[in-house]
Amino acid sequence: MEKFIGFFRNVTIALFTGALIWSYAFLASQVNYRFDPAGDALGTASKDTYFFGAIVIFLIINVVCFWFVKTLKKISTTDDGTGIKNRSLKQDIINWVKGFAGVLNLFLSLVLVFLGLMNMSADYNIKTMGFYVYLGPVLILVWFFYLAAILGKRRN
Repeated sequence: MEKFIGFFRNVTIALFTGALIWSYAFLASQVNYRFDPAGDALGTASKDTYFFGAIVIFLIINVVCFWFVKTLKKISTTDDGTGIKNRSLKQDIINWVKGFAGVLNLFLSLVLVFLGLMNMSADYNIKTMGFYVYLGPVLILVWFFYLAAILGKRRN
């Protein structure tokens, strides 16, 4: 599971990078980022603000998750420890945090694809793009249910 989560996180980093480059390449100088239910733009920002804002959000999320994993790895554990001192619980939480970084990267990628499609053409509207709007939060919710399953698991 640990290798799969590491692979997933690396793939989502590449996906985020691709989505950012793709969406940035096709955007006009002004990016619409807020839309009403009919798909009309309510808020705009410059293309550079969009690009660098996405990078800053991406870096903050990944640095915080990396720091949290690094901090967890410093905790000494035993096989029969209680709480976070239990080796298997600590490893499960480390894997969860790494996976959470991947899920958030995927969510950001979906947001970038959504914004790119909404800004590229008038053919797209919010009703047909609802999949991108709801997929990210659903994945995050599922990942928190996985955390609850990890915390509820009986340990030695």
